[in-house]
Amino acid sequence: MIIKGDFHMHSYASDGEASPQEIVKFAKRKGILTISVTDHDTFVGSVLASEVASGGIVVILGAEVRSSWGDILLLCDEPVGIRKDPEELREIANENNCLLIPAHPFDILRLGIGKKVYQHRMWDLVECFNAGSDPVTNAYTCIALRNYPLPKLANSDAHVLEMIGSAFNYLDVDSLSKESILEALRKGAIIPVPLYSVRGIKDRFVWTIKRKLNTKGNIWLGHKLARDLGLAWG
Repeated sequence: MIIKGDFHMHSYASDGEASPQEIVKFAKRKGILTISVTDHDTFVGSVLASEVASGGIVVILGAEVRSSWGDILLLCDEPVGIRKDPEELREIANENNCLLIPAHPFDILRLGIGKKVYQHRMWDLVECFNAGSDPVTNAYTCIALRNYPLPKLANSDAHVLEMIGSAFNYLDVDSLSKESILEALRKGAIIPVPLYSVRGIKDRFVWTIKRKLNTKGNIWLGHKLARDLGLAWG
């Protein structure tokens, strides 16, 4: 079966606007049947999303690791320990059957890993298109990786709901399950679809300004996250 997947997005567990629950609901409505909520240095967003995912959408647990080299997507069956050293992260990925994916590798304004993307032994796939990067960066990335030997992904890097699924991937899977989806990613049964969303870009710009200026809003998001985790707050 052929399904759509988007494996790079953020919830309010890091610097996104929406809750994991809202993300799952919106993705399903758009026909994106598998997602990973990849908040910065934490699996919290994807765990919360997986708890509410049912009835035709699969959440792959993930995080975007701010490593010493730059941003790396980590997709797993279960949450694992996060390390800033990419070599240690590779070891953890090997031990836990996880996937390591350089995020927006040539985006110098957004902590891409640059030429370290060519250390092929370190990676399982590579993000060749990121809807949060500018067109010039994405064009350069596509050209630089045209002969790249590993599977390629196009992801939205959504921080607001309207960006989810703007860029996505077609996956050829045996079943709608974590195991089948991770296997399709690993063997490269993927067709990336690199697209932008004008509405999504506008909404993300507005959210970025709000987030930088509205510290009370950030505290409110902290309250929401604590509530969803069942924690006391202050």
